[in-house]
Amino acid sequence: MPLLAAAFIAGTLAGLLLGGSWWLTAVAGALLAATWAVLDTPRTRERWLLILVVLAAAVAGHARFADADARPPSPLAAAEGVHEVVGVAREDASTRGSFARVDLDVESLDGEPIEGGLRLTLRAPREPVAAGERVRFVAVLEPPPEVESFDYAEFLRRRDIHVVAAFPDRIERLGAVDRGWRGLIEGLGDWAAANIERSLPEPESSLAGGVLTGERQGFSDALTRDLRVTGTTHLVVVSGQNVALLLGTAIALLTPLLSRRRSAIAALLLLAPYLVLVGGDPPVVRAAIMAVGIAFASVAGRRTPGWVYLAYAVAAMLAHDPLLARDVAFQLSATATAGVMLVAPALRDLVLSRVPWAEEGGRAALVEVAATATGATLAVLPVQAAAFEQVSLLAIPANIVVAPLYEATVAVALIAALLGWLEPVAAVVGAIGRLIPACFLLLVRALAEVPGAELGLRAPLAAGGAYYLALAAGASMLARRNAQSDAVPALEPSARALPGRAVALVVMAGGLWLGLLVPPAATAEIAVLDVGQGLAVLIEDGDSRVLIDTGPPDGAALRALPGAAAGRGLDAIILTHGDIDHTGALGLLAEREDIGGVLASKEVLDELGIEGRVLDIGDRVYLGGRTTIEVLGPPVASGGLVAASDNDASLVLLVTVGERRILLPADIEAAGEGWLVASGQPLRADAVVVPHHGSKTSSTAAFLDAVDPAVAVVSAGEGNSYGHPAPEVLERYGDAELFRTDEHGTVTLCTDGERLWVATER
Repeated sequence: MPLLAAAFIAGTLAGLLLGGSWWLTAVAGALLAATWAVLDTPRTRERWLLILVVLAAAVAGHARFADADARPPSPLAAAEGVHEVVGVAREDASTRGSFARVDLDVESLDGEPIEGGLRLTLRAPREPVAAGERVRFVAVLEPPPEVESFDYAEFLRRRDIHVVAAFPDRIERLGAVDRGWRGLIEGLGDWAAANIERSLPEPESSLAGGVLTGERQGFSDALTRDLRVTGTTHLVVVSGQNVALLLGTAIALLTPLLSRRRSAIAALLLLAPYLVLVGGDPPVVRAAIMAVGIAFASVAGRRTPGWVYLAYAVAAMLAHDPLLARDVAFQLSATATAGVMLVAPALRDLVLSRVPWAEEGGRAALVEVAATATGATLAVLPVQAAAFEQVSLLAIPANIVVAPLYEATVAVALIAALLGWLEPVAAVVGAIGRLIPACFLLLVRALAEVPGAELGLRAPLAAGGAYYLALAAGASMLARRNAQSDAVPALEPSARALPGRAVALVVMAGGLWLGLLVPPAATAEIAVLDVGQGLAVLIEDGDSRVLIDTGPPDGAALRALPGAAAGRGLDAIILTHGDIDHTGALGLLAEREDIGGVLASKEVLDELGIEGRVLDIGDRVYLGGRTTIEVLGPPVASGGLVAASDNDASLVLLVTVGERRILLPADIEAAGEGWLVASGQPLRADAVVVPHHGSKTSSTAAFLDAVDPAVAVVSAGEGNSYGHPAPEVLERYGDAELFRTDEHGTVTLCTDGERLWVATER
């Protein structure tokens, strides 16, 4: 049976890599079979029958792939131009900066029923579209765009998405559809996510949610990059390791009540709801199929090698959907698991047989972890190079170091998800448990900064095939050599103590570093937070904290809040104007942070429908005894200015710390800048947050002459559609030292009232 499964997989891969009809595999297989039969002297009837059956399985795999690949696409793929669409959101919309993206199951096109998926991009609403919500809109439908070095269209087709649309003039929300038991499970998932958010501050909260459910919406661009560079992204993608941890925990809890075999069967009942909760991605389905096979084999008393169930799972999934062979996540999952099961044991036994001191306790467990990380990394290299043209050179050491923290972070996430609604538990997790994900993030960030951590690599198909042949031959030779050696020891139970000890040591060191070794700040800090396409500026002086604007509705401001401020409350939030990229996260902040009050113009308070203190020109806010936030304009409450645009009605704020001055002109444009210069107020500042994210409609020559900054900071999202900051605007700042949140991450201006320093996140 394993041989038939492997033959079916090989035939499917032949269809993927070579194309053509099934007879190509038949001819090639027949030639190989004939060669083997000639070289192998004892030829029996049973052996010839086995050859024919294996060859038939390979041909069936090729034929099934060719048939699936030749099917015509959904009629939706041909729908281009302006159309009215009614569809249901597959999952909650993901927001990034000022934009939101949601995948829809289309119900009708111009009033006619149709099936297929559509990816919609829109400006982020204040209340994002939720899973199961039906919407109607009119937009231009287009085929998926081409992306360099990545087949984006195929990526979407694998998810039954055939067209894309962006920025409809109007979107009508028609209410939610009844999702039955699926909606109930997703509701429980939302409840668990809320418990995690209640227990842990950002970015630890997003990491905990990521390792538990694979949800990465809350990840900053910097964290996403660090995970990729260090080869640890798989730790925050739901895959086989999540299934293993879920079942292992359930079996451990049930074993005192039931026999181990019955506990294994009972634990399988958790698989179906977990698949619904995390979305049923191919890696999880593959792991679930393997788990079912291994559990039933255990009950039956069979000790079948794990790689056999891998072959069964992959063959079954390809038989159901041959086009899965093109799915990169499926390829990475299958090859990594093969590396863990076939390559890692040979490497582990080689080390244990050659290094006697590594046989005992924690050292043996460390060898096990290192071998697992090495086997998986070696196995996925060709797939990574083909899919992303990048490979991480630090993947092996990074996974060895981070592995214990990953398991401990999952434990913290589980406790927070299940018990975070209890205030004492949430307090303990927030005070002590957060150290584990904090250390996880600290290590990944530090390793990502190592020079040369990532290497660009492109290799032809033949090179990948040769690599896998060499890897298989090397692992086979090592396995045979180790089997002949009498010195290969078994791992002792005490080896399991290493993860716990390592976590304890890392947490203790991290706690000392976070709590004792970092001196209290003697400076005031003005941090231009990396919130994507939007603005949020945190001002801290001593125990006083004021946030100016909140950034877009994706909650990036929460993730970007420095550790000293996250979860410790804000004395006030000042809103410069009502645009969503400046006010979108106000609701999230109000839920997560203790906020003393909201300050804004009367127009903004009315627009948002909230209560707060009205600010006008000349008003001041005081922090820590030495920091002042003064409103320079415009006179929004008392009149006197006819704004050329809504942006010109933005509050212009001047932050003064001793002798140092930082100007925050929000989104004012040329008319607003002209009014400020003509007002005669002293605009000179040591630093300025570039107006309107670096738009070409701002930063006029007269304004820059009046401000004359030594430092300029642009808050803009990476690759934003507005083209911010405009190159000609950057040139206008001349000799000023220029920083950009899309390139440098959060930019922090530190001052003791006399000197001014600039620190960047990256």
